[in-house]
Amino acid sequence: VASKLIVAGVLALDDLKTPHESGKGVVGGAGIYSSIASSLFTETALVAAIGYDFPADFIDKIESKGIDIKSVRKLEYPTFHWSGEYKGDMAQAITHETDFQINEHYDWEIEKEHRKTRSLLLCNNDPNIQRRVLEQMDAEIIAMDTMNLWIDIAKETLDDVVSQVDILFINDAEAQLYSNSENLDEAAQKLLGKGPRYIIIKKGEHGASLYTVDSVSHLPAFAVKKFVDPTGAGDSFAGATMGYLTNVEALDKDSLIVAMNYGAAVASITVEGFGTTRIMDLSKPEVEERFQKLSGGPGRI
Repeated sequence: VASKLIVAGVLALDDLKTPHESGKGVVGGAGIYSSIASSLFTETALVAAIGYDFPADFIDKIESKGIDIKSVRKLEYPTFHWSGEYKGDMAQAITHETDFQINEHYDWEIEKEHRKTRSLLLCNNDPNIQRRVLEQMDAEIIAMDTMNLWIDIAKETLDDVVSQVDILFINDAEAQLYSNSENLDEAAQKLLGKGPRYIIIKKGEHGASLYTVDSVSHLPAFAVKKFVDPTGAGDSFAGATMGYLTNVEALDKDSLIVAMNYGAAVASITVEGFGTTRIMDLSKPEVEERFQKLSGGPGRI
């Protein structure tokens, strides 16, 4: 099987406001951040839909990074749209409006050549869509992300998808909500009981924790001096983590810890720019430097 990561995730145009900057029609979405992050580590193909209003030059930029866009469909509807802002310490996004219309017209059909692959990342999305993608795929390593909205309104379908993946990325508040448990260690064990082998709990500036049935590993975040926009942090963390894992011989706790340190390094770069401005300039030397500070060991890419 080719060492390739398939990233299935939304491409969006965001109206975004932070304490530092604001913009309308800012290119974003989990699929963008995750695929750009993973492309530094491995061959990456993106599965997504864009509308008539998505900037063509940005698709060219994605392709110039070596990302395979054969499974990106252009539809005659508006691109997925999110309007929101971050205030204060920017720990939590405040959503004002979302327009999911494009999902009603997109079947998430995957090109045949992408269906058998080393790894698959199901970015945060409606679990019905995640399941639709999963049903078409034959992947050795499967990871997913989710959010509180789906936990609230589609828990049964979410449970079904979670039971079929190896790795669940989730933030601390969502882990507590999904497990109905305030204690994160207890929450993680309940989530492991749903089927995944690994739970990765994202804790923003406090790093991330990796849980297995018999272990927990806490990893720090990289101390960022210039924190501009957290929008793509979680998605670039997941994309880089999965990008690194795509090329490892065996998925185990040790390889995951290395991968998560790469994820933290990339996420710390992403948040230094507004929207995708910083992640578009990702370079291996810069990522290696931050990885070495986080891991205390030599670079691996």
